[in-house]
Amino acid sequence: MKLCIALCLSILILAGCADKIEVEEEGFVLVIGVDLPEDGGTGYDITFQMADPQAGNPGSQPDSSEFKSIMIRVPDLITARDMLNVSETRNINFYHTKALIISEELARSDKFLEVLSTIVRDTQSRRDMNLLVSKERANKFLKNNNPAFEASPHKFYDFVTRRWENNSLVPRATLHTIIHDTEADAGLALAIYATTEEDVNLKTNEDNYYPGELLKKGGTPVQIIGAAAFRDGKMVGALTGEAVRARAMLTEHLKPKEVTFTFPDPLNEEFRVTGKLTNTKTKVKVDVSKPAPVITVDVWLTVKILGIPSMINYVEDSQKQEVLDNSLEKRFKERADELVEKTQTELKAEAFNWSLAARKKFFTVKEYEEYDWMHSYPDAKVTIKVHTNIESFGKILRPRSKEAISD
Repeated sequence: MKLCIALCLSILILAGCADKIEVEEEGFVLVIGVDLPEDGGTGYDITFQMADPQAGNPGSQPDSSEFKSIMIRVPDLITARDMLNVSETRNINFYHTKALIISEELARSDKFLEVLSTIVRDTQSRRDMNLLVSKERANKFLKNNNPAFEASPHKFYDFVTRRWENNSLVPRATLHTIIHDTEADAGLALAIYATTEEDVNLKTNEDNYYPGELLKKGGTPVQIIGAAAFRDGKMVGALTGEAVRARAMLTEHLKPKEVTFTFPDPLNEEFRVTGKLTNTKTKVKVDVSKPAPVITVDVWLTVKILGIPSMINYVEDSQKQEVLDNSLEKRFKERADELVEKTQTELKAEAFNWSLAARKKFFTVKEYEEYDWMHSYPDAKVTIKVHTNIESFGKILRPRSKEAISD
């Protein structure tokens, strides 16, 4: 009897629509862009790309866009949400915001942390929002970014994020990871680097590019590759796509799934061999018994050979396979050593979360803080050992013979 009464009362209490939300009254922000004022004024220029719920409806215009762009100058990002109501009728919210675009000018200023700390306090802001740094103004980036295959910028960032997880050309950079790495004060925080402006600079390796340097015609005008590196809450440099991939291989908890790459054929350097790489394991050992830490990193890589344009028969010749294997190990070690040197001499902080291995060597947090990992790392002695395993050579047992084909 008491159960029936409780159920009846709960139905009366819960059966209401006082907190209902009318979708047509909501203004869903898909992407946010933040710039410093061009005229040197105070505040920020905030650009919102908002979904247009009327687009695609039977009564809408045939060529209507699925989003609208609005820029407003306000003291901070959160007040911009309310101040849009001076002219817009909808209830602006950040529930579906997929990306935050910060201009490089702002990222290199002392105001970057102000923007970040403001948005993470807001209850509507999602911690999995992607953070991108654009070479140009964020307003210009959003204006120029016209996805070739998606009508909505929300879908563009949703789909492209899934590709990043596979090819590792950019780091995983959400509001949560940036805030976590910044507050940890043990190394670099990495954001995604992007641009819509071309500055072609052709290079030998397919991934050794900053955004805008790759020669590309047609499709989406934006180029997203590499990382913006932050130390102490300010951008201090950048990494190419190749460096970001090397960083992933040197980090214990990151394991790139499908990294397709090319490298010079060791027996005929006029050609480049194509391979697909998987990072199977990374082991980091840290010795903090001396003021300068000693770091040893072992990396195990599995490689599938996809293309041998030189037509050299590596499959049936074990000696040639050994040459190829040694060439791979040497290549990956050189790239890793170059990245470590850059983090020690130029960026002055590590980007591999090696501090997690170092913490285990201290009995108390105070001892770890006194060791000051951030400032000890540039003097560290780092030894990297790469172990490669050629898993397969594709579906063809031996290369095609040009002479046999011509005969």
